[in-house]
Amino acid sequence: MAIKLFLTVGLVFLAAGTAAERLEEGSSMADEQGEKSKDVPAEKRVQDARGSSGWTRWFDRDDPLPTADYEALCELRIENPGKICDRPSGIQARVKGKNTPASETREYFVKFSPHEGLVCMDAHQLDRRCEDYEVRFWCP
Repeated sequence: MAIKLFLTVGLVFLAAGTAAERLEEGSSMADEQGEKSKDVPAEKRVQDARGSSGWTRWFDRDDPLPTADYEALCELRIENPGKICDRPSGIQARVKGKNTPASETREYFVKFSPHEGLVCMDAHQLDRRCEDYEVRFWCP
């Protein structure tokens, strides 16, 4: 199974499988041939507690100081039981409060995947400081 990297309205989106259903409101995503995919109805975009497919809500579990910003999937699941599916197939990340996509920050991420979440270490950044990120997951 190939992992693909997509930009959706500037948000980094990693996905396994097809891209046709992995859209968010007001955006579109090019498929492998560069053609735009159809929009997914709003009722399928956000995951509810019953486990329907779509995006989860945004999660922000800690602040980036003093050494890192940890939005790790395992810790998010512990702190938010039943809110994230067992096998997310996509992730989006943005700077909290600014809504700047993670892809536009030019920061290096130790982890950034739908299976692990996001981890940004201050020591790996040019300015020695990570932004405060929030993440959400695509649940098929």
